[in-house]
Amino acid sequence: LDYHHFIHLGSARAFHDAAFYLITDPRTIRYVENSLRLKFISVDIYNAKSDELKRMLTKIKNKQRDIEIDENKVNEILIDATPFDQEYDELMVRANHLFGLDNFCVNCKFKGSTTCGGRMNYLMDKYGDSQLKSKVAMLSFPQCKN
Repeated sequence: LDYHHFIHLGSARAFHDAAFYLITDPRTIRYVENSLRLKFISVDIYNAKSDELKRMLTKIKNKQRDIEIDENKVNEILIDATPFDQEYDELMVRANHLFGLDNFCVNCKFKGSTTCGGRMNYLMDKYGDSQLKSKVAMLSFPQCKN
């Protein structure tokens, strides 16, 4: 009240000054921040961080929109590729019969403790060969034929 000149008491002014000094003292601020587990920041810093968060949220929304557009494009491509999958399956059946790959024994013992299928997977992993090429290579071993 003394501050607004309603009452002119020296003790009110002293109380106001002491309270203001205490609340602005760095040690008091640190103690309150540690006790409450929060950090006091200025209005300028708050506004800057708030603006940065708004910008980041806008970027996230834009990226989500881009992802949705890309997912739609992928779905369209997958739908367009369905006829090719069917044609690929038909060609693989013909290739299996033509090269005698239907006689390939996946579980037959190869050299040592591995199987023909295991060796085929090794060739694919090690040299990047296709399944077709690896099967043809494995059929040159008599133990891998049914």
